Parts: sequence; C-alpha cells; structure tokens
Amino acid sequence: MHPISKISFFFLWCWAILLWAEEIPFSQGLLFSVQDGQRTPCYLFGTIHSEDPRVLALPAPVQSALDASDTFIMEAIPDPQALMQATLTMVYTDGRHLKGVLGADLYGQTLRILAQRGMPEAAVRDFKPWAVLLLLSVPQSSTGAFLDIRLYQQASAAGKTVVGLETIGEQLAIFDRFSESDQVALLRETLNHYAQLPEFFERLLQLYVAGDLSGLVRISDEYLRGGDDRLAALFQEAALTVRNQRMAERLTKYIQTGDCFIAIGALHLPGSEGVLARLQDQGFRVQPVY
Repeated sequence: MHPISKISFFFLWCWAILLWAEEIPFSQGLLFSVQDGQRTPCYLFGTIHSEDPRVLALPAPVQSALDASDTFIMEAIPDPQALMQATLTMVYTDGRHLKGVLGADLYGQTLRILAQRGMPEAAVRDFKPWAVLLLLSVPQSSTGAFLDIRLYQQASAAGKTVVGLETIGEQLAIFDRFSESDQVALLRETLNHYAQLPEFFERLLQLYVAGDLSGLVRISDEYLRGGDDRLAALFQEAALTVRNQRMAERLTKYIQTGDCFIAIGALHLPGSEGVLARLQDQGFRVQPVY
C-alpha cells in the first residue's frame, strides 16, 4: 500500500480534542443522518483506516445507507496520478538526505525499525522526517484492503458519483508546513513509543467497533500526553480543527442536495469542534442511526 494512502488512518489515530466523555457532543455511534429540511438525508459514517475483519464487516445499516446513496464522499480520492504527484512532497529534492537531517544515531534507529517492515535504506533515504513518520505510525498491511479503500471500491463499482472533500496535496501540506526540527522531534517520539503501538492499535479497534467515539478521544489523549505538549497542540489545530472546519464547509452543498454517503475518519465526528457539531451549527438536523 502506498504510504500516502495511510494518511487518513494516521490522522484518525493520532489527533484528538482533549475532553472528557461527558463533555463530548456526539460521543457514541458511527453512522449519523444529516438532513436539510425535507430533502433526502445524507449519511455520515466514521471510518478507521484498518483492514481488520472486525472493521471490514459493515453493519447492515451502514451497508444499506451506502447502497441507497447516489453520491459517495470521502476525505481524498486515492487517484494514482495524484498520489504520484504528491509523492514529490514527501522527498527532498534539494540534495539533502534523511541521514544528514536526522544525524547518525537517529537515522540508524530509524533504519533498524524500517528494516523490520522490510523497507531497505534505498527506499527511504530521500524521505523527509514526516514521511517516515507516516510509514511508522500505522500497522503493517497484509492486504491493502483498508475500510476507506473498500468503501471507495464499492461505490466506484456501483457507478456512484465519487467526491473527495480534500486533495492529497492539502493533506500532505499539513506536515510539510512544520519546521524541520519539529518533524525530527515528532519522528523521535514515534520511534521511542514504537513498541507500544500494537497494543494501542488494538485498543483503538475495540473502541471503534463498539462505536465509542468518546473512548477514541480518551485513548488518543493518552497517546498524545506522552509527547511534547506544544507539538500536540500544533497538530491538533492543523490536522483536526482546521480540517474539520474545511470538511464541514465543503459538505454543505452536498447535504443541501441530499442522497449522499459520507465517509471520514471517526475522530473528525465528535466534540464541539467536530464535523457533526459544525454541521448542526449550520442548521442541519443531525441524528444518530447506528
């Protein structure tokens, strides 16, 4: 699976609003109807970028909502040409290399962990630190059949209109705007916590399958508390708050038309600054379905 296609999953697992469960609007559920007056409702489904069978087995209400929709909307369309162009953002093109940026010790630590994933030095030597961070922050894939990709494939095969709320370039720009020193610091944190990630991922999956959005927020908060507070705040603003606003604004015209199925990362849904609350503030009626 191309590393860029893992971006949404990385966002889903790493960024959260630091709130307690009782304070979180829309704290439970994965499927919500969003309606403008008497128009046919749209359905908003929270996803997780996982290939686990527990995730890929769509609940009947989710499958029915997808089947009945005319338009399928996702965070970003995994278009091969766009992916290829965006790859250039992930690598140095000015003569620098990852080793010179990280230093020998951190570079060696990075290579040792990447080798466990079957990735040779030649494949990553030109990557920027944040690009390596993306590679290391998701579980290894055995099939590439992640939930969001499966939904996209289903919608395409059914002949639905497919829409991306963002471009891959917009998503990558979030990382590329961080200073090089911040990128290095984030990579170092990820390497230091790398051994804990499998347990963390399993806890996330269990909470997701239960539709416990407040639990996802709490466990993400726990993960963030182990790192630099300043970097956590910067990422929360750029990767969650700003993107929530952008996606809610871009969804407006589709919801006003109705009859659409929207699939975005589950952590974009809850909270007073989440997509659901923002849509409700715009006057749409938002109701839990599943």
